[in-house]
Parts: sequence; C-alpha cells; structure tokens
Amino acid sequence: MVKTLKFIGLGAGVMVSALAFGPSARADVVNFSFSGAGTSGSGTLTVTPDTVVGDPTGAYTITNITGTFSDSNTGTNISNATITGLVPINSAGSSVGAPAPAVLSYYTVTNPPPHDTSISYDNLYYPNGSPITCANYPASGGFLDVYGVLFKLSNNDVVDFWSNGASSTSPLNYGVGVMGPNTTGTSADGTVLDFQSGGISAVPEPGVIWLFGASIAMLVLTLRPRKSSN
Repeated sequence: MVKTLKFIGLGAGVMVSALAFGPSARADVVNFSFSGAGTSGSGTLTVTPDTVVGDPTGAYTITNITGTFSDSNTGTNISNATITGLVPINSAGSSVGAPAPAVLSYYTVTNPPPHDTSISYDNLYYPNGSPITCANYPASGGFLDVYGVLFKLSNNDVVDFWSNGASSTSPLNYGVGVMGPNTTGTSADGTVLDFQSGGISAVPEPGVIWLFGASIAMLVLTLRPRKSSN
C-alpha cells in the first residue's frame, strides 16, 4: 500500500472558505491556506462534483489549483513559489478496491519515505469532510483525504498536500511532501526533498456546501415579507 500512514503535521492552521458556489454553476472555487512544520501555502481550488464510479460519495474532483507555496526546511528553501497546476491523475491504484477511490494514483520516487513505495494522490476535495479512504487507516475528516492533491510549482518541484484525518486519539491535521524533478534518468518521477511529520493539529474548516446553504438561508430570511404589527 502507498502512503497509508502519512503522519505529517501541518501546523497552526488550515482554512478553506467558499469564493463562489452557485446552484447553476458547474465549477466551484474555494480558498485554501495552511502553515506549519516549516511549510505554508495558500490559493484556490476549482472543484466539480465527482462522477467517477468507485469514488467516495460526496467527493468533488479538483480540476485546477492556483496560489503559492513555501518550504523553509533544509534541502528545499522554497519561498513563495507559484503553484502552476495539478499533476494529472493516472488511476494506477484503481485495482486497490474500496474504500480507496477509483482514481487513486501514484507518483513514483527514487527515495520513497519509510513504509511507502511511492507518493499517492487522488486530487479529490470533500466539502463535508473526507470519509475513511484507506482500509488500514481508521482516521477521516478534512477537506482532503489521506491521499491528497498533487500539484506543480514554478521551480519544477512537485508537492503533495493531504489530510491525516482525525481519530479518537489524534486531532485533525494535514501533511506535505515535496518532490524534486527527475534528474537521475530512472523511470521514477522524482526525488523526495522534504517529508514532514508531527501530528500537529489543524483548524477545522466549514464546507463549501454548508456555507452556501447558510448564505441562502440568510437571504431567504432577509427577503421574507414581514407581517404588520397592527
């Protein structure tokens, strides 16, 4: 199994909020930000309802990502690098079976972290919190799952950002791995430059759908005709 235990702590806060969510819109845009363990990032995710058979109920597909990313840890020293887009899904993990998503994909590296053979990702977003997506990992929750979103930087590095979820013994927290470009001439995609761990708690974030529902409710209350007092 790949990256089933990503005990990466991203710190002090993770925040997601809605920028746009319309009843007729095909794509929704949400803000994201995170920081901790020497890393930070912020930007937007463009998401659409996920229609892939075998993916978790309630998942959205991330179709685009923008923003900046920084990593001050030794070996990376990335400062406000521009996020240039997603690493495409390759669905190499579709044979894993439930509860893993059918779009589970792998990014191979020359020096995988302990207990892993590569970096896993699925580019899925969960406005109401991720379910359990790994049979051997009981934690859940967060706007990403334990596989996360894999995106490219302007310096040619690649970043995986995921949720470790929450359990009865661990609060919700997130993780980050940074991979450099392939310079070895091997079949691997790249080399792991930074892979932080620590289990630092993150700030819970409201889901896009919840925010939209709340705003509609407020609008209805505001526009409702008021009865005369006489």
